[in-house]
Amino acid sequence: MRTNEPGFRLGIIGTGIVGALHVQAARALPGVTVAAVCDIRADAAQAMARQAGAAAYTRHEDMLAREPLDGVIITAPHALHAQMTLAAAAAGVHVLVEKPMATSVADCTAMVEACDAAGVVLAVGHVVRFGAGARRAEAILRSGELGPVRAISHRRTSHYAKGSRPDWFFDPVMAGGGIVMNVGTHGLDRIQWLAGSAAESVHAHTWSRGGLEIETDAMGLVDLANGVKADFHLTSAPVPYTDETVVLCEQGSLRWSAPEGIWVSRGAAETLLAPPDEEPADAFTAQLADFTEACRTGRPPIVDGRYGRSVVATVLAVYESALSGRTESVTGGPHPLPGDLLRNSA
Repeated sequence: MRTNEPGFRLGIIGTGIVGALHVQAARALPGVTVAAVCDIRADAAQAMARQAGAAAYTRHEDMLAREPLDGVIITAPHALHAQMTLAAAAAGVHVLVEKPMATSVADCTAMVEACDAAGVVLAVGHVVRFGAGARRAEAILRSGELGPVRAISHRRTSHYAKGSRPDWFFDPVMAGGGIVMNVGTHGLDRIQWLAGSAAESVHAHTWSRGGLEIETDAMGLVDLANGVKADFHLTSAPVPYTDETVVLCEQGSLRWSAPEGIWVSRGAAETLLAPPDEEPADAFTAQLADFTEACRTGRPPIVDGRYGRSVVATVLAVYESALSGRTESVTGGPHPLPGDLLRNSA
């Protein structure tokens, strides 16, 4: 690690859309430089490296061995997150890994333990946390002005037909699942985070359109440790775009809609408190700022590996329930305490 030296040198593994957003975020932060880019496709690695003024690699092992990096951002297919995180930890490099953190609780645990043993930061890229709307929604709920949270409802649409995204997203082993593992992690994060409690059990149903091996639709009920109840509905149906979380409180409600903004109701009428986030890239910049500060100061990142593991454990409980037809416990703890879910995110 070089975190005591001027500047912060980043390596990025994966050159897709999300990798490009991380490069853009690094450009916006003084003192942060993308020093190396890695992708198994040499042409893709070289193209992004040219844009970033960085070295290009096709093997992350070579990048970690040859480059004096402070941190690495992992945007590779989900099933590769664990092995890449372990390699970075062994090299003494801090890690920001995209969500989902991994595809099994065992892999998440191995990642946490490896980074703890190496003394490096492990942050998980639940980037929705870092938007202006997210911060406003959290501030309202934490103020207590709406009273205690009683229930949460989350709705999200996402195009999930073959060809709508890279092929590995449709591989149940490489992706670890379909719409729940990829898109649903945002909603399951919101549910735990805004409720201020970890999920304890799930009763869910999933199905697939178009003969795919991964699920394209899901719905379910979530019981949280503090008594809050939640439901979620994820669909690839050709319906109008929806990304909305409604939080029902004792004295009112909060509606967080990606296309419509943050709305609060204390009676019959809703009041707009914040417009939709204008630049999604701003959230990536705020997330990277949090990560680099955690690396430099030694404080925990806003979204750490233990919390990331709790989201993966909840996703896997969804799959277990869909298979069994029963309510399934969220296992694989220890899970964060309620206070930990809101720590440092104001």
